[in-house]
Amino acid sequence: MLAAIGGVSLKHWYNAPEFFWRAGQALRQARGDPLCLHAATFRQDGLYFSLSVWHDIEAMLTFAQSGPHRRLMQEANRLADVNQFHHFPCIGIPTAEQAFELWRHHTLAAE
Repeated sequence: MLAAIGGVSLKHWYNAPEFFWRAGQALRQARGDPLCLHAATFRQDGLYFSLSVWHDIEAMLTFAQSGPHRRLMQEANRLADVNQFHHFPCIGIPTAEQAFELWRHHTLAAE
């Protein structure tokens, strides 16, 4: 299995309605995919996060490059200051806290 966690900080408060509308569509897309084992969102340290777990990398890439998720990513630079993803293999569905710690460690190491 492959987990994907993404953290987003919006550029402006007025981007929130569009971002949440687009993100909601992408979340419904993920939850409707039979190869998506888990899809959720949460807020942590002032950022908005998505966490999804996929059967394999091919399933995750197919999702990421199609439909509402693809359209959201096309608008991400206009809507968000921070838009960082981290992918990691897993043998079970991680908690939001576990995924956040891995994301934080990965993004701090990259800076």
